[in-house]
Amino acid sequence: MRFPWPVLVLLPLAAACADSASQLPGPNTDSTAQQGNLHFLRASPTAPPIADRVVSFWAVKGERRELRLMYRPAPGAVDSVEFARLRVDDRSLVNRPDGTPIASGDSILITISVVDTLNLIADFQPAGLVFSPSRPARLWLKYGEADPDLNRDGVVSAADTALVLSLNIWKQEQVSALWEEVPGTVNLVELEVEADIPGFTRYAVSY
Repeated sequence: MRFPWPVLVLLPLAAACADSASQLPGPNTDSTAQQGNLHFLRASPTAPPIADRVVSFWAVKGERRELRLMYRPAPGAVDSVEFARLRVDDRSLVNRPDGTPIASGDSILITISVVDTLNLIADFQPAGLVFSPSRPARLWLKYGEADPDLNRDGVVSAADTALVLSLNIWKQEQVSALWEEVPGTVNLVELEVEADIPGFTRYAVSY
């Protein structure tokens, strides 16, 4: 039993330029120690690596744009699999981090960084960006390439399958802060957890 999981790739409409992965800080697992009752998804030992750990694109008010984060293709595979997808709707953008309104046609640079490749934690910037409550941004995080041994007992069993329905997206406003659950849903067909997000911070999947 193997769950597929991703590399960072932009949709054509989301023009992006990724920073060099060598400029990204190393994995940070301090957050998981702060709440021992949380069990974050872990990358499967057999999962292909993430190609770009930092990627950016311009969101424009009045336009619907998406960003997809992908794994590199597995050995022998033609296509890569998705790790995450962010959609900013045409009416999602409201205020910049400094509180100024975003006018129709204005753009803002959004950057996503995979800051923990073990626990699959991603950081979304700019912090303080405000989305519309009626048209928030939508986030999908895939668990297909995560370690299927969710309860970490060394055996993949029905107990792990049952835990899939307990998966949800969690957010952390600061590295030293506690994680908060974001209401969302599990899609068993697409092997993903999805939720509306009101703003940007660190996001991950846990149970």
